[in-house]
Amino acid sequence: MSGKKGFFSSLFGGGENAAENTTTELVEKEARPQRETLEVTPAIVDNARLTLLDILKTMELDVDVAVKEASSENTIALEITGAEDLGIVIGKAGGTLYALQLLLSNILSKKYQKKAFVHLDANDYKVKQEQAIIAAANDAADVAERENVQIVLDPMNSAERRLVHTVLQNREGVETFSRGVGRTRQVVVSPRGFKKETPRE
Repeated sequence: MSGKKGFFSSLFGGGENAAENTTTELVEKEARPQRETLEVTPAIVDNARLTLLDILKTMELDVDVAVKEASSENTIALEITGAEDLGIVIGKAGGTLYALQLLLSNILSKKYQKKAFVHLDANDYKVKQEQAIIAAANDAADVAERENVQIVLDPMNSAERRLVHTVLQNREGVETFSRGVGRTRQVVVSPRGFKKETPRE
């Protein structure tokens, strides 16, 4: 267990110098020229799979990694499978899964000196999350139209908020916008041209 804790500490950072290190990294990234996108080949996909397996073994997890069909030709799509330990792989609100995805992308980008795009999932966690978000967005739109009220959804990350905006963008009766900052940022589903009704005297 201590080995896993140490691995997660190095993965997620922390400590007194965390903010300073993050600022330094951002400055360095701004100074770097944009790299071209990595052209994905079967050999690169296989290397990505083996690299991820090595990371998961370091975390002492008994899981496997399968190659999935990617949504675009320049994306490497991998699926972590296994009956046990996937809660650890996914983490709270998918935090560990997204961190692993970023870690693998950075490793490949550094190795090939080109920008690598990785989509990582675990037992269809992201697919199920997307389905749940789409359902919640449509339910909120139904209530907003029917009751003439604004519905505030739970805080979401940028990708999840973008999904809500995309799902509802062609729905004539509602409009969406985001409010809040950081991890508390939320999507508001509002009747189009919303005007709050005043009570009758």
